[in-house]
Amino acid sequence: MINYFKGAYGLNLLLRVHGSAIYKASVPGIISAIISILIDQVWNPVRDPENDLDHPYAVGVLVSSVSFLIIFRANFSYQRYWEACGAVHQFMGKWHDATQHTAVFHMQCKHYDGIKPPSYFDHPDLNKLNLTRDREKRRSSSLTKSELKSRRVLKSIEVVDSFSNEEVVPPQSKSLRQSRLAYTPSRLLGQGRLDGGWGLLYENDEGKSLLESGGDNDPAAEAFPSRNNAGGGFASTENGRTPSLFLQELAHLSSLCSAVALATLRNDIEGSESPLDTYHPGEPWPEADPTKLPRSEKKKILNSLRYWVGMDRTPEMRTKYNASRPLLVIGGVSENEIAFLQRAKGPSAKVTLAWNWLSEFIMREHLAGSLGNIGPPIVSRIIQFLSDGMIFYNHARKIMYIPFPFPHAQLSAFFVLVMIPAIPFMMDQYTNEVWLGAILTFLTVTCLVGLHEVARELENPFRNIPNELPLCTLQAMFNESLITMFAGYHPDHYWDPALFESRLLAMMAEEEDEVSKKLSFDDVEPTVGDKIQTLQDTMDKQRQEIRDLRRTLESEIDEASETQSDLLENVDIS
Repeated sequence: MINYFKGAYGLNLLLRVHGSAIYKASVPGIISAIISILIDQVWNPVRDPENDLDHPYAVGVLVSSVSFLIIFRANFSYQRYWEACGAVHQFMGKWHDATQHTAVFHMQCKHYDGIKPPSYFDHPDLNKLNLTRDREKRRSSSLTKSELKSRRVLKSIEVVDSFSNEEVVPPQSKSLRQSRLAYTPSRLLGQGRLDGGWGLLYENDEGKSLLESGGDNDPAAEAFPSRNNAGGGFASTENGRTPSLFLQELAHLSSLCSAVALATLRNDIEGSESPLDTYHPGEPWPEADPTKLPRSEKKKILNSLRYWVGMDRTPEMRTKYNASRPLLVIGGVSENEIAFLQRAKGPSAKVTLAWNWLSEFIMREHLAGSLGNIGPPIVSRIIQFLSDGMIFYNHARKIMYIPFPFPHAQLSAFFVLVMIPAIPFMMDQYTNEVWLGAILTFLTVTCLVGLHEVARELENPFRNIPNELPLCTLQAMFNESLITMFAGYHPDHYWDPALFESRLLAMMAEEEDEVSKKLSFDDVEPTVGDKIQTLQDTMDKQRQEIRDLRRTLESEIDEASETQSDLLENVDIS
């Protein structure tokens, strides 16, 4: 892929030869211009009307028809190019999602219970303290100019080389910064852990993590901890620390699957070299533009000439290019893996084998418990992502393996050649000057042939160097994304529950004091009014009890009189 800067009116693009459609199309344009001169000097030197074409518009109709033919091919070539771009990003994205989800589930297994950050679920009462999780309170608009410059560097997600500039104020020391975060009353923040919690698994005799023993006092190292590990990033093995073996194997298999897929897309010659190599975390990105490679710089003129005359697309040249740019795999590739991959016949079989290794590893470890207490429906999404990745790989494979239809390609090539002698005859009828006819002929033919060359360049974006997709660069970026699995837990999630629990207990004690004060206030000697009210309530209660007792006696007397009358009636009857 050719990276270019969009300068004023694109003038900076005009001098590029390797990968240019203009320079390649200029060869037929020059030939057509020579034909135009010969027509004017040999066929019609004195401008005899009898030698003119009666109907030059016929040639114009031919040119219009060929233009439509070429534009049709160019349109579908653009579609193939962008579809290939999308398919590559989609299958790499799907496999990356499956790998990252597996790593996240693995971090929830019981083996890491001792290093996990405190859970909000275990401390629900902290909500009573009205805390926030704000990392910063001060707005950028309130900063001075020098502070704003420092902030742009210190808060940049990229490591800025101007950190050593005198205008940039170095950050506060680690102890001051951590104490400020830990004891801010309104924020639930602690000192955090720049090792993502992994250091808790590697403690020395003093109970201090190996990642924290030693260290560098350089302010830049504190602001950007990744500078301490010599470019290794999260894959660093400083101070005896190594990432989880499960995560290492998971990253390797995912990287291998992607590398094999990309290798089969750019190489369609069986038996040719298509090597894999070891990826070293933190190394510079591979150059997307092949002309910027060290070896290509020495042969820049030769490569441009080969491209100009169309001699750089032979199978031998493409094989040499692929061999010089191996696809990099995290952890390298073992001899056993290479033996199995070589035993698989065909590109699809090789990718399926690597995909099977990744899928089988995830399932085997899940059944063994490495993914924690994650339900089967959730784990099934990982398999779905892996399967989706294979679908998009086959979409990319379709574009690579199935060429643009031969009949249309042949038709386009034939009529492009027809345009080389046809356009000079048409220009000879429309111009009276030799030089003007030659220039217009050159420009018209170069335009048509150049558009045809663009179509030929884009219809297979995996092997048309240097206008191919930057597969090596994409693979390196994919590897660095996988290495983020080694980061561990969020550094700011390590706050001290005991500190805030003590504040909570203090608040609860204050509430108890208020309650006790209220209770003691209720025990004060009642006033005369309170006594009268109490006596009134007692009398009302007694009156109600007397009324209830009277009703009860009257009902009993009525029942007794009814019983006596019934007995007297029974005696009279007898």
